[in-house]
Amino acid sequence: MKTVVQKYGGTSVRNKETRSKIIVNANEAISEGYWPVIVVSAMGRYPEPYSTDKLLSLVPDLAKADPRNKDMISCLGEIITAVIVSEELSAAGLKAAALTGGQAGIITDTNYGEGNIIDIKTARLQRFIGEGIIPVVAGFQGNDQNGEMMTLGRGGSDITATALGGALNSGLVEIYTDVDGVMTADPNVVSDAQLIDEIEYEDIFLLAEYGAKVIHPRAVEYAKIANVPVAILNVESSRKGQHTKIATAHELQSTTTFSAITTLTDRSQVDVTFTSLALEDRMFKRMADSGISIDMVNILSDHRLFIISSSDKPKLEQVFASLGVDAAITDGFTKLSVLGKAYSGVPGIFAKIIAALYGNDITVYQSTDSSNTISVLIHTEHAERALNLLHEALILSAT
Repeated sequence: MKTVVQKYGGTSVRNKETRSKIIVNANEAISEGYWPVIVVSAMGRYPEPYSTDKLLSLVPDLAKADPRNKDMISCLGEIITAVIVSEELSAAGLKAAALTGGQAGIITDTNYGEGNIIDIKTARLQRFIGEGIIPVVAGFQGNDQNGEMMTLGRGGSDITATALGGALNSGLVEIYTDVDGVMTADPNVVSDAQLIDEIEYEDIFLLAEYGAKVIHPRAVEYAKIANVPVAILNVESSRKGQHTKIATAHELQSTTTFSAITTLTDRSQVDVTFTSLALEDRMFKRMADSGISIDMVNILSDHRLFIISSSDKPKLEQVFASLGVDAAITDGFTKLSVLGKAYSGVPGIFAKIIAALYGNDITVYQSTDSSNTISVLIHTEHAERALNLLHEALILSAT
């Protein structure tokens, strides 16, 4: 029997009412000839008691905690959800079994907090499926080759779902969330954001990389490698309701080019003054060795501008102190990106962005662009207003 992987995010499993949709969707999939393999996230968001952040808040000093212990406690939220969902499915007359990521056969490298899946042994899952049992897999986790529990990074339940979909040769991966699918902007910020009905793997990967939170970028990679179609659905709607389909171009019906606007918050701008190219070379190498990712790099005659995630600021300050680098680090920025094939090669897009922002007293501090992406750096306090302004100027005006 062909399988369908159904993944449920934290808001989709937070209470019994939302979890009841899991039973409906599982029964519907079975009636269509698909056997469901269910992947679940931890229930709710902070401060709800079984959310990942709430569990981590129990650790006495999280900054100094053993990475192994952090991963172990982080895995508990998904395991709790898997047990509860399994019991609720059983109570509804569907045989089910809860599994940790490791029990489901997911093998990772040894990289606490950001584990990478290196193999999936599907024999146990296949046995359950053959026996008419629905596997309910705790997302976001696996075991390394020594049996240690590893998390896959935030949003890792998406990775679990698409990786399992590929390993099982599933006909579809369904990701249930609290929005109708991939939108032209965050619908929690832009009330008139529009649904993108269909989108290619490469395009959704781009959106995810630039801040769209609807699916993890690494999850897109697994789906693309295995050529498994993905549907992003609202848990409150039926499986046949509005959704976004992600697949290769020849599997999609739409010929419309996508466009969207995304944001990455918690960015810090770094301004480095240089008198020595050798020092600059050492600095960039030391930053790479420290795992600091830089973005929006502007190389000027006597200084360099770039941005980092604000969470990397302490590491960067250590690098600068060790090398005696003269730099200013300013917090409170957001990277706002306009993306889409609709903008490729079209003149005047940047002019429209500047007109919309400067006309409303929003300063742009840096900008970068590629063939189908333009990004600007603005103060976070203006981010929501800027998102709405650009959505109106570039997307709604084009429809």
